[in-house]
Amino acid sequence: MQNLRVFLRPRLVAPSLKSSPLYSLKALRYKSSDSDSERKNSGENNENGPRGKKDTENNLPINRAEGAHDLTEKFNPDRSSKVAKPSSALPAMDPSLRALMAKTKVDYNPVSNTQQQSYEFKAPKSPKQLYKEKMAEKARPKSKLRKMLPSLIICGGLCWGIFTYKYLTKDTNPNVDTDSALLREDKFLPYMISFKHKINDDHYLIELTRKNRAEKLIHNEQLFNGERLWSIEIMQPDINIVRNYTPLPMYVAGIDPNTKEPHLRLVKELAEEGKFILIVKRYDEGEFSRWLTGRNLLDEVKIRGPIVEYKLPYHPLNRYDERPQMSNTLSSIKPDPLWPENVPKPENYVFYGAGTGILPLFQLIYSPNPPRGFTDVWYSLRDESELLPQIKTLNFFAEKCGRVKFHYLISNDKKPNHLTAVNVSSPTLPNFTGGWDLRMSEEVYKQKLLREKKAEVEKQMERASNSLKSLTSDTTPVSKDAVIVTSESSSSSPTSNYIQPTNSKIKPESAYQQWTFFRRTKGDSTTPPPSFAFVCGPENYISDVSGKPDLNNLEKKDNGPIGGLLMEKGWNLNNIKRLQ
Repeated sequence: MQNLRVFLRPRLVAPSLKSSPLYSLKALRYKSSDSDSERKNSGENNENGPRGKKDTENNLPINRAEGAHDLTEKFNPDRSSKVAKPSSALPAMDPSLRALMAKTKVDYNPVSNTQQQSYEFKAPKSPKQLYKEKMAEKARPKSKLRKMLPSLIICGGLCWGIFTYKYLTKDTNPNVDTDSALLREDKFLPYMISFKHKINDDHYLIELTRKNRAEKLIHNEQLFNGERLWSIEIMQPDINIVRNYTPLPMYVAGIDPNTKEPHLRLVKELAEEGKFILIVKRYDEGEFSRWLTGRNLLDEVKIRGPIVEYKLPYHPLNRYDERPQMSNTLSSIKPDPLWPENVPKPENYVFYGAGTGILPLFQLIYSPNPPRGFTDVWYSLRDESELLPQIKTLNFFAEKCGRVKFHYLISNDKKPNHLTAVNVSSPTLPNFTGGWDLRMSEEVYKQKLLREKKAEVEKQMERASNSLKSLTSDTTPVSKDAVIVTSESSSSSPTSNYIQPTNSKIKPESAYQQWTFFRRTKGDSTTPPPSFAFVCGPENYISDVSGKPDLNNLEKKDNGPIGGLLMEKGWNLNNIKRLQ
C-alpha cells in the first residue's frame, strides 16, 4: 500500500512542476528501485523451476525505456487488473492473487443474465404534482351511478330517519285515524258534524266533514258521480245499530245573516270533496234518528261506504262528452254537447218519491256527469216546508234546462193529494239494449240523410222550373250574368231564400238558451215516455206504487212481485228499481 501511494502521488503533481530538477531526480530514483526488484524476481524464478517460469509468463511486460511520468499517465485504477506492462514501481504481486486474476474478463451483457435483479427507488412526488393529479382525478368524467350515489345515500338516510321517527313516536291508540281514504266500504271512518240546521219540526240538515280532511284530499278521490246511486252507513257505537242515509253533493258555504239559513253550493271540484249534507227526518219512536239529530257540532260519527244501490247501464253516449253539471245560477249552466245522430238516444226516466225518498234523485241529477236523458218526477210530501228553498230553486233551474219536470203532490189532512193511476205513464222500449240497437240507429241515420238529400234536390228542381217560367212569361230581355232571386210563401225572408249553413247558427251560451230557443217545440208540453222507473219512500208508499220488494237473498236482488199502480200500466222487474 505504501508503494501504491508513492506510485499514485505523481498523479497529483501539477503540470507546471514536471519540468523542475527535483521532479527529474525522483523519477530516476523510481527507475533504479524498479531495476533492483526485477533482478530479485529473476532469482526467485530460477529457484522455483518450471513453476517460476509459468508465473513469469503471467507477469505483465514492462518497457524499461518508458519514463515514470509515462507510466503514471497510462495507469488507470479502475482497470489496474488489465495493465499489460505494469511499471517497475509496482511491487511484486502475490502468486495466489495472480492465479485468481488470471481468469479472462468477459464483458457484462444484461440480456444474457436471466437472474437479473434490479432495485429502483423513485423519489417522492412534489406537492405540486400531487395537486395536479388530484385535480385531474376530479375532472375525470364519472358514471351516472357514481354521480347519483351521494343523492341516493342522502335520500336513503332521510327515509330511514323519517321511518325511525314515526316508528318511535307513533301512537298505539287504535282509535287514531291513519286511513287516507275519504270512504271505505269495509271500514268505518271518522266524520265530524260541521254544520246543523233545523228545517222544520221533523227535518234536520246535517253537514258531515271528513276528519283531517286536508290530508285526505291529496289522493284526489271523487265520491259523487251521476252514473250510480249510493248511500252511507252510520253507526251508533252505544248499541251497535247501523242505518243507511243518502248523501247529497252539496256543502254549506255560508249562512244568511237575516234568515239564518245555510247557503248551499254544489260539489264540483276534487278540492271540495270530503263534505256532503244529509237531510234526516226525526221520528219520536226512532232511537237512531233521535240520536243522530241530537248530536252537537264537532261531534264525531263513524261512517262506512259508499254502498252502491244502483248503477245505470252502459250506453254508447258514455264514450262521448259528459253532460255538464248543474250550477247555483241559471246562466252559468253550460249547454249540453252535440251528440252524434247515428248513436241511440239517451234513456228517459220517471221517479216516484215521497218524503226523504226524493234524496236519491237529487243525488243523481246534481252530481257531476248527470244522466243525459229526461226525468219526470212525482214528489209526494206533507208540507212544502220540508223542502229547502235553495233546493227548490235548483229544481226550478233543472226544469228550465229541459232536464227534469217536477210534479209536487202536497198532501195533508185538510187537502189530500195522492198519486193516482192518471199520473202514472206506461213504459216504452229502451233506446239501447245491445249491439243490435246500435246498428239500427246507424241505419235510421242513413235513411234520414237520404230523405234530407232527396228533399233538397226536389227544392232545387222546383226553383229551377219556377225561374224558367218567369223567364218565358217576361218580355223584358234578361242578361245572362243577372242573378235571379225568387221568393216563396214560407217563413223565410220575402226578399231572399238563401239557406244559411249550419255553421253560421248562433250557438247557445247556456243550457237555458239551448233548451228554450233550439230544442223545445213551441206549444208542446208533453214529456217523453220513460223506459225506466225509480220508486223510493216509506214502505207503505212503495207497496202502493209498485208492490213490496223482497231482498231476502244473498245477492240482495229484488225478487218481489210487481204490484200497485205500476203493474196496472204494464211495468215489470226489468224496468223498475225500488229503493228503500
